[in-house]
Amino acid sequence: MKIKHFILSLIILLALTPAIQAEDDFQYWSQYSLKMIDTEKIDWSIYTEGRFYNDAKDVGLYLVSQKIKYDFFKHLSLGTNYTYLQFKTNNTVASRSEFKYQHRAELEINPHWSFGDVLKFDSRNRVEFRWIEDKGSYNTRSRHRLNFTFPIKNKRFLKGIYANSEFFYNIAENQYDENRSVPIGLNFKLNDKSSLKTFYMIQAKKGTNWSSNQILGTLLSLKF
Repeated sequence: MKIKHFILSLIILLALTPAIQAEDDFQYWSQYSLKMIDTEKIDWSIYTEGRFYNDAKDVGLYLVSQKIKYDFFKHLSLGTNYTYLQFKTNNTVASRSEFKYQHRAELEINPHWSFGDVLKFDSRNRVEFRWIEDKGSYNTRSRHRLNFTFPIKNKRFLKGIYANSEFFYNIAENQYDENRSVPIGLNFKLNDKSSLKTFYMIQAKKGTNWSSNQILGTLLSLKF
């Protein structure tokens, strides 16, 4: 029954992905999360990420984020984050690539439910207030991710299989311009203080037309 549910969720998520007209790049995303404070109601984590573009050969983006999570309700988590990132862009005037900075203030409303030992569902809903170098402060966007996790028992390290899809709406430009779908991801528990996620992602982005990137990623989570 778990496999049937997983296949159905996978079909739905892929069906919601925009039509892709070109495969642009293979990338590797390396993610790390360090939980500094872990209490019943409030958690504080430091999150970092590096993205390697051009067939995973060049650093194209890196970021660090401070995340505070509030668990005041049974099926609802709230979050406030601050993120600083640097992203590579092409300077057409100087004919070279250079990094630009971005600051983000983020608000999250994240409902979640568990359906016994069969399925876990969560939805991350975030508004990002972005200050982008050379583009000013009005670059607000929202993003909404639907995630389905299927727990696995009686395995030493593998604890679950998941699939998700995230939709990006650019409020400043009034358009839906990005989708990230993970048709397959794996959750591993390494020990009581660490876990690992591995995933394959299709990132679809809208420019003149929709194009896509194929991404392999890892998320290593640690806590004190």
